Amino acid sequence: MSDPGSGGFGGVFDPRNFAGIPFLQELAKILAWNGGPVNWELARQIAASVTSGSGRALGAGDRASDEFAQAVSAAELWLDTVTNLPAVEGPARVLDTTEWVRLTTSSVGLGFYLEPVAKGSTEALTKGLPDELGTLLGGMGGMGGIGAGGPGQLLGAVGAALQGVQAGTVAGHLSHQLLGTYDLGVPTLEPHMVGLVGDTARRFASDYDFDQTEFRYWLALREAAHRRQFAGVDWLRGHVATLVGRFAAGADMNPERLFESLTGMGLDASALSDPSRVREALEGAEGLRMEPTPAQRTVLAQLQALVSFTEAWVDTVVRTAAADKLPSLARFEEAVRRRRAEKGPGERFLEQLVGLDLKPGDVRAGQAFCDAVVAARGQRGLDRAWQSADLLPLPAEIADPSRWLLRLAAGEDATEIDDPVGELPEIPDDLGEL
Repeated sequence: MSDPGSGGFGGVFDPRNFAGIPFLQELAKILAWNGGPVNWELARQIAASVTSGSGRALGAGDRASDEFAQAVSAAELWLDTVTNLPAVEGPARVLDTTEWVRLTTSSVGLGFYLEPVAKGSTEALTKGLPDELGTLLGGMGGMGGIGAGGPGQLLGAVGAALQGVQAGTVAGHLSHQLLGTYDLGVPTLEPHMVGLVGDTARRFASDYDFDQTEFRYWLALREAAHRRQFAGVDWLRGHVATLVGRFAAGADMNPERLFESLTGMGLDASALSDPSRVREALEGAEGLRMEPTPAQRTVLAQLQALVSFTEAWVDTVVRTAAADKLPSLARFEEAVRRRRAEKGPGERFLEQLVGLDLKPGDVRAGQAFCDAVVAARGQRGLDRAWQSADLLPLPAEIADPSRWLLRLAAGEDATEIDDPVGELPEIPDDLGEL
């Protein structure tokens, strides 16, 4: 007969008897996470598994960073002649994929966008938890303190683990996709830092037979111009945070459907102890696709309009600043325009796993908007958008620039208008809807 305290069959369960089993040790570690809505330790492991084999980026190191920093310094001087949006100081680096992943898998990196969504998803799951599932999770509360705070805490740990796997998958694939830290149209690191990510820029320039030095200066211009937006406009990051928060609040998660999807993909509780298994399942299946709700789609349209504008504003000032300095400017723009037209793997996973699709439906609309505004009011008129969040163009105004120009004019005092609204250039009919 088994000793009642032994944990044998028919005895009293004591989790300490399983302390030496690696699977349970790893599972307990994951379920004991209480560091926020995303398990960043797990995210870094997953990202490392995606980037394994890439090694240190060619050209990374002190010399490459010094060359890029010099290019950024020159770029700032060029930009000063084009826009009144002031330069912002900060580090300029060439980051290998390992270092970029370490920096971006944090609350100030991709977590700036992913943590609010993760928190909203977990809260929605907890509210919709069926009674029988809540009882089942609550029954696990005695497992060595795991889930001692009730089903909500345990579900939060499970959700953080799943979100960590998703964040790591996104970060790992972005590390092979991004040219620079602002290549998503929003910062992927603390916004004062600009830099090149991995070896992507060197390979891209080589594929198109670009001069490496000239291409470096073009990328430096783009990074520096984006930094003027996100680190220099004091309300912009907060505005993005508000939109992401509204997107998260619009989540409508069905716990039963989620667990059915995970089960259908061959994932259960045991999979948590093998994160690579979870990542491979998420990468190879469409079963876990986060479809935005109608409320979220409305917010996404605003986020996409913002990204469309920030990208197009950068293109506009870079083109003017570099017109007489970079002979291959037109070739750079055309090659990157083609690249932007399709989502890269990191962007696809961000959309599939998180539901956050930042790429505008029509990548040309933002540029058409900026061209129309500059033709009518000059660069100074376009820069008026940075005076307050209320002056950012709305989705309908991106599609029809005359609406924004009329709104801008209506809000100006007569004494402020020193450059009358000129005749707008013809806008192509095939811009499409955002």
